[in-house]
Amino acid sequence: MTKPNSFLCLLAALALIATPVLCTPANGAVGDIFETNEGNVLRFGPSGGTPTNFATGLSSPKDIVFDGRGRMYVADAANNLVVVYTVPDGSAAVYAADFSSPIGLAFDANGSLYVSEATTGKIIKITIDGTRTTFAANAGTPAGMAFDASGNLFVADFDGGAVYKFDSAGTRTTFASGLSFPADVAIDTAGNIFVSDSESGSILKFTPDGTRTTFASNLSRPYGIAFDASGNLLVADNEEGATLRYAPDGKQTVLFESNFNTPQFLAVEPASHQLLNVSTRGLVQTGDNVLIAGFVVGGTGPVGTSVLVRALGPSLAQFGLANALADPVLELRNASGVLIGSNDNWKDSQQAAITATGLAPTNDLESAILTVLNGGSFTAIVRGANGSTGTAVVEVYHLQ
Repeated sequence: MTKPNSFLCLLAALALIATPVLCTPANGAVGDIFETNEGNVLRFGPSGGTPTNFATGLSSPKDIVFDGRGRMYVADAANNLVVVYTVPDGSAAVYAADFSSPIGLAFDANGSLYVSEATTGKIIKITIDGTRTTFAANAGTPAGMAFDASGNLFVADFDGGAVYKFDSAGTRTTFASGLSFPADVAIDTAGNIFVSDSESGSILKFTPDGTRTTFASNLSRPYGIAFDASGNLLVADNEEGATLRYAPDGKQTVLFESNFNTPQFLAVEPASHQLLNVSTRGLVQTGDNVLIAGFVVGGTGPVGTSVLVRALGPSLAQFGLANALADPVLELRNASGVLIGSNDNWKDSQQAAITATGLAPTNDLESAILTVLNGGSFTAIVRGANGSTGTAVVEVYHLQ
């Protein structure tokens, strides 16, 4: 296959590391669209219109990703950097360096950043504490990437005309093949995988089982794609110089178009995850007469928020509470009733991590679950071990 000339910048020659230059950012909001364009990062309102410069001084910026905590990350391919920006003030810093043509970026739910290297075929993983490892070394010429809800990473192999699926252990399977320079991947809330097929000028849609249809066609050279919070697909058409929005039914809206525009990749600023601490006391009886605490985590960012859920019983006696539940058992479920985690005695699992929060229960028979949650509704349920009854307290703490 012959590589389209304008995508050669994916494999740009090495350049001296430059310090990103910032413009004064416009006041923005959740839902704003950010797009890499030559050496700049442009910013649009959700309705499009003429963009403003959010940042300049990059050499060959490619993919953009938000962590849902007010920070935006940009892969600068020619400088072999990932640069992090604080939104909305625009302050910048080098997040990580010494890559080999970094192109695609993606966060998993635990906050680890994955970086695709076009020249080595590697996917690099950087955990929150900065630990850097090679997640996979067989991704071809990897470009855009996206995680599904099950933690599988989908990677577009630009030269190989394929999309690979990597499980959490880094094992690769070929999800789709026979494509024409796929540049980016985006996944909707139903788990459908969308791929920008740059040479054919199409956006392809794959169901989770791999069934393929054409979602949009007659584009010039689509590169970056991303979903907004309303389920619309945004597309950067590099050759046409256009930024487009497609409704779920495929209806197209032009957000911006210019002969001088060369859009690469784009992202939508998400709502940050937020949770207020929750505490509920009640009488735990038998059967379905349990203590229940429902809570909601807001936000749409890809990185979840750390939450500690506690069920207290024996320690309540020191506060003069009679009939305290002697041995609480805790469950955490999502809005569909799927079990996320359960615990009887908190030291049975996660002891070190829970202790490090400073919120460990004071009694070994009490329960705790430490987990990372994305936006959604959740339910904490407290029962008594072996059918025991008594008064208990369930608490939910937002850790970050």
